[in-house]
Amino acid sequence: MQSNVKIKFMVLTALLCLSVTLMAQQPVNPSFEGPQGAAITPQGWMAYGQASSPDTQPGSWKVSQTASHGYTYMSMVCRGYSIYDSYLHEACEQELQQPLLAGETYDYSIDLAFDPLFQADTIRFDRPAQLRVWGRNELDQKELLWESGAVSHSDWKTYYFKLEPSQRTPFLILEAFYVDLPKYCGNVLIDNMQYYQVSPPGIDQIRQPADTMLVSEKEVRLDLVVPDHIDGRNIKTGQELLFRGNKLTITVWDNRTQDGDVISLFLNSKNILDEYTISKDKLEFEVEVEEDQEYYLTLYAHNLGTIPPNTVAMYISDGERKKFLTLSSDLKKCEAVKVKVEARLADL
Repeated sequence: MQSNVKIKFMVLTALLCLSVTLMAQQPVNPSFEGPQGAAITPQGWMAYGQASSPDTQPGSWKVSQTASHGYTYMSMVCRGYSIYDSYLHEACEQELQQPLLAGETYDYSIDLAFDPLFQADTIRFDRPAQLRVWGRNELDQKELLWESGAVSHSDWKTYYFKLEPSQRTPFLILEAFYVDLPKYCGNVLIDNMQYYQVSPPGIDQIRQPADTMLVSEKEVRLDLVVPDHIDGRNIKTGQELLFRGNKLTITVWDNRTQDGDVISLFLNSKNILDEYTISKDKLEFEVEVEEDQEYYLTLYAHNLGTIPPNTVAMYISDGERKKFLTLSSDLKKCEAVKVKVEARLADL
C-alpha cells in the first residue's frame, strides 16, 4: 500500500515538474493586466530602450478599446516628429522563467489591434504600426524572431506565430515598429500573449500574419487613407489632375540645378518612392490605382539640397493622357497634387 502511494506521489511530482517546465516559456502576466495609465508598463513587463514607456490601457490618449482578454492591455507607439522622443519607438521586455533554447520551436499567439483615434497631447498617432518580437541573451545580443506586418484593423485579431531562436534566449522584447519609411507616428495595441505546449490545431494551415497580415474586411488600406500630415508636416494641395484606368506611370527628375535633393513620394498614406536622390536622369515607375477613387500624391523632403526648397519635376500618365507638373516641399510642409481616377466611360 505504501509502495503504491509512493509511486503515485512520484508520478504526480514528475507531471507537476514537467508542467512547470513546459509552461516556463509562458510570459508572466500574458494578459497585460495592471493599473491603467499613461507611461505605466503592465506588471511583469519593463520598458526597454531609449523611448518612452508603453501604456496600460484603456483610458489614455483617447484610447477606449475594450480588452480582448481580462481588463487591461498594452499600447505602444512609434514616433516620427513628436513633442519629445522624435523618431524613437517604444518597446518592453521580460525575462522568461526558463530561456528559449537554440534550435527549438516555440508556438505562441497574441491579440493585436490598432486605434485610429490615438492622440498624445497634440500629436496624432493615427497610422498602423507593426509588432516585432526580439530575443536577447545575457550578452545583450539580439535577434529578430518575428514581425507581424501592418496591424491596420481596429478590432482584435489573434496572430499565431513560431519563435525559432538560434541562441539561448532568456529575454523576450516586444517592440512597436514602422511599416514603411519615412518614420511616422503610429500605434499598436497588444493583449493576451499565450504559449502553447502543443501547437494549436491547424496552426500549420494558418497563413501567418507576417506574410498575409490576418485582417478583416475592416482593414485600413494605406493607399486609400488620405493623410493631413506626414511626420508632423502639413500637406498643401494645389492642382487637381484627372486620369482613368487602373495604372499610372510616374516619371520624376530634377529639371533645374541638380543640388542633391532627396525625396520620398506618398500615394495617400502609402510610400511609393523612398529616400530617392533626384538627378537629371529620369526615373519611371508604375503604381496601381482604382477607378472612382481620389488620391493625393505628396512630395516629402528629406533635405533641402544646396538650393531650397526641395523641388521635383514629374510626368503622370495613364497611357492616354500625360500631365507635367512640379512639386516643392521643405522641412515644415509638403506639397501634394490631387489625382482623381475616373471610370473609363467618364469624359475627361
